[in-house]
Amino acid sequence: MWVIYTVISYFVLALVLPIAWSLTRVWRRTRGGHAVTCPALGEPAVVGFAPWHAVRMHARGDAELRVIQCSHWPERGDCARECLVQIGSAC
Repeated sequence: MWVIYTVISYFVLALVLPIAWSLTRVWRRTRGGHAVTCPALGEPAVVGFAPWHAVRMHARGDAELRVIQCSHWPERGDCARECLVQIGSAC
């Protein structure tokens, strides 16, 4: 009986490990600040993303990023977040 459990465990690990690896990479890439050039001002800015939101969206198959902080906020908090195009697939 333990042989069946061992085989099932190997199959589960073969499925879970690549998924966990992929989600961990997304979380690591989206945490912290990212340097961009503000399209509205033409000045450098640092933006921060919500890493857990990025992980959830990646698990769904979306590449959506949510900006939670910017060095130009609160003055320009109503911007269109066009700087996300610069980040592209880097995250």
